[in-house]
Amino acid sequence: MASVPGVVAAGTTYRIGRVRLPGDKQVHDLPTAPALGVSKRVMSRTQLAVWLSFPSRHYTPWARNQGYLMLLGAALVHLVVALVIAMGGNASWAEVLLAPFCLTGLFWIFGTFFVVGSYGARKRDDAETPARERAIEVWHGLFYCARDNAAFEPGVGVSFHPSETREYIFGFRR
Repeated sequence: MASVPGVVAAGTTYRIGRVRLPGDKQVHDLPTAPALGVSKRVMSRTQLAVWLSFPSRHYTPWARNQGYLMLLGAALVHLVVALVIAMGGNASWAEVLLAPFCLTGLFWIFGTFFVVGSYGARKRDDAETPARERAIEVWHGLFYCARDNAAFEPGVGVSFHPSETREYIFGFRR
């Protein structure tokens, strides 16, 4: 018997740098970060570690701010283009203010959509936070029995297959 976080840690490995392939006398470099689309560390997990790991959110934290960055970039480009048009001389103020939208309009529209979408996502995250905190407490209390290939919580009397970990911590233990 072992704690579930310990089983996940034991089944997770990171490879960094160089590797020697079986039966090969040369040392090969691992694929570079740009080729993998990830950092230089390559993580691998056993199927058991994947099943028992605590489910993560499927976004990076900075993704919530992309709309604000798009709006900031659109505002700066809009300002520069408006100043260039204004310095041209024969433009009315309507042209100076509205013409840059030809270049920055899509950035304004998509930036606004991203900001509105992130507001709704933040509300959903705030609503889910208590459930995720309870779920992480339950997850830390789980144990895994390799002999029976079952996970369980001591004192509850229910065992389940490791692939049902998410359903157990978020559903059964409410």
